Amino acid sequence: MYYRFTPNYQPGIYSESGFRTFYETSVFKYRVLGRSLHLWLYHQLKTNKSIRNIRENKIYDKRLLALDPNADNLFYLTYYIINGLFSVLLALSLLYLFDRKQLFVMNDADKIFTTTILLLVIAVTQFVITPYDVAAYFFEVLTFIVFLKYLRTNNWWLLLATCVLIMAATLIRESAILILCLMGAVYFTVNGYALWWVKKMIPPCISFFIAYFGLRMCVNSNSIQFSENTKLAENLTFRPSALMGIFMAITIFYMILNVASRPDNRKLVRHFFVISLTYVVMVIFVGLLVELRLWVPLIIGTAMLYKLNLNALSKDNRLSKTRDALSAKL
Repeated sequence: MYYRFTPNYQPGIYSESGFRTFYETSVFKYRVLGRSLHLWLYHQLKTNKSIRNIRENKIYDKRLLALDPNADNLFYLTYYIINGLFSVLLALSLLYLFDRKQLFVMNDADKIFTTTILLLVIAVTQFVITPYDVAAYFFEVLTFIVFLKYLRTNNWWLLLATCVLIMAATLIRESAILILCLMGAVYFTVNGYALWWVKKMIPPCISFFIAYFGLRMCVNSNSIQFSENTKLAENLTFRPSALMGIFMAITIFYMILNVASRPDNRKLVRHFFVISLTYVVMVIFVGLLVELRLWVPLIIGTAMLYKLNLNALSKDNRLSKTRDALSAKL
């Protein structure tokens, strides 16, 4: 994407000075992990003599200078490396997840098609170039993989790993809350409402809120922000871009709610959507509906649920619950 089409949605972020000015202000200042990784890698590349030819490649100077007067080819390359790396990791994670034969009844064509479609959707949404979006998608998938392992084994080390990954994902982007929505949807669909699994959700929820509020207390606590300026008026007008955003959001919601063919999976996806309504409402109020990238975490979450074998999880949960009861008696 980056080396055939130069994204121009957000100008002024193709140099370190412009990058810091934008990503160290507003709510973006709380997305510390992606920003820090980008700057670290940029400085590593800048001091590495073995890539001198890459640093001196001027092919994109004119394009970038039109967007940022201080544009740096190497800084642009850093976006490419980070997002390219996390795209590969995301694809491998999805294929690893779908290869769990006990949990996913998918042939090779289904696995490859689903993974490829998700990567293409992510690529199209990169008209907004950021140092954290693709990393956030990877952590969403990785955390869900570890959670499913915990769900099947009841190993508390895996629960601890899940909590650590949730904290790391929150340091990347606030959309990590959708990981909690995925977990809650699986628990509720498999077990119904039960106090025992609600208690198991407490450590992951605490992990998210520690990272979320901790960032706001530690990063420039004099100007704490929870969102950008409201965009509700821009989303609910008769301008072509607003109408396109509304139509696109309705289409995405319809596809999410109807993508699953089996009744149990359709119920699971709908539970996920209902639990995620807080995120959806926040997007409507503080984001632009036309920004497809804001819906990608929901789309990825749906892709991990619509073929999930709930019968296998139901059996594993009964066994785990029995082990818990026996342990309590002993």
